Amino acid sequence: MRSRSTALLSIAAVSGLLLAGCASTAEPEATPTSAASSVVESSVTEPAAAGERVGADGNELEVWSSIVPDESAAAVLDEPEAGNQWVTVNVAQWVTDEDLSDVDVAPVLRSTEDESFSADALSQRSVDVPMTPEKSYTFVWSFQVPEALVDAETLVVCVGSGDEGCSSLVAE
Repeated sequence: MRSRSTALLSIAAVSGLLLAGCASTAEPEATPTSAASSVVESSVTEPAAAGERVGADGNELEVWSSIVPDESAAAVLDEPEAGNQWVTVNVAQWVTDEDLSDVDVAPVLRSTEDESFSADALSQRSVDVPMTPEKSYTFVWSFQVPEALVDAETLVVCVGSGDEGCSSLVAE
């Protein structure tokens, strides 16, 4: 029994040394709290590809996926107006300012085929979501789009109504 105890203690001691060696390795590089350096320059006419982070005025987003058209949105948001279809976009969003909620930074959908078209985002959630600066949030936004413009290749989601911080709905 004594030799069995000695063997177990020896194994425990070796394991402890190995773990101590792991703990003393160099720490990985610290990542900055803001990923602003990863924001891609973009505009309505030259949008970033889906999956790239875009932004303007402390408001950033990254398109994760889209459903063009999204017939299931009618179950939550009612039927779109005549001649329109629902388009739904899943995005990650970040802010740098305090006291903002998801509706404060709701994206705008635009079209590269029709410069006059602009659609405000509608949330499928029934409550506003308060946002903490520099934290990532995933939101689902739906837009009413005229049937003639429902094309993932020409639709662009922007952080606002300006001409910067825009992303295509498709990856390139």
